[in-house]
Amino acid sequence: MGTGAEEPVGRRARNPRGQGERLRADTVAALARLVSDDERMRPVSVSLRELAREAGVTAPAIYRHFSSVNEVAWAVALDGFARLLAAMDEAAGQGGSGAERLIAQAQAYAAFAAEHRGHFRLMFLVEPAVFEVSAEAAPPARELVERWRRAASGLREDGIEVGDVDAAAMYLWTAVHGRIALSPLINSVWERGDIRRFVELMVHEIVLVGGRS
Repeated sequence: MGTGAEEPVGRRARNPRGQGERLRADTVAALARLVSDDERMRPVSVSLRELAREAGVTAPAIYRHFSSVNEVAWAVALDGFARLLAAMDEAAGQGGSGAERLIAQAQAYAAFAAEHRGHFRLMFLVEPAVFEVSAEAAPPARELVERWRRAASGLREDGIEVGDVDAAAMYLWTAVHGRIALSPLINSVWERGDIRRFVELMVHEIVLVGGRS
């Protein structure tokens, strides 16, 4: 009988020197490849049976209305766009200056993202093709673009030089959306207030710059 301790049954043998770090690097690279593959990273990783359990119905009952989880996901996305457009329209209808209406609409956008996380994720997850619908079937996104155009155009009522309205709308939308996406990281390393304060500061800077033109 040997004097050395035996490896427990089923335990993976220790890697030779240098191999452990290589395995770690290979594992990291493998996950990066998987996540970059659109076919593997589908919009919803649940089955219709799991969805049926969550809804408190049977899977066959869901099949009467939806042929796949992707079809349900697209329905959620459409519902999300309708809710978001209504929220932004309500905010715009509260009146005030162009800058105040812009702030209200941007804050409504941020509030929707926080309150309807599932909708928001599916609305902006990937292109419509992944939901197995054509690009022509996505008019709500174009309606959302129009809301941001109107918000940017409203600044002109305050005597603010906007320039290219399409460009201004894109900058506003991506700034607010990006701040929402980065919120968990930003909140932990940069004390610049919450998303509502961010919107106020952003519009204030736009007004300052535009007012000097």
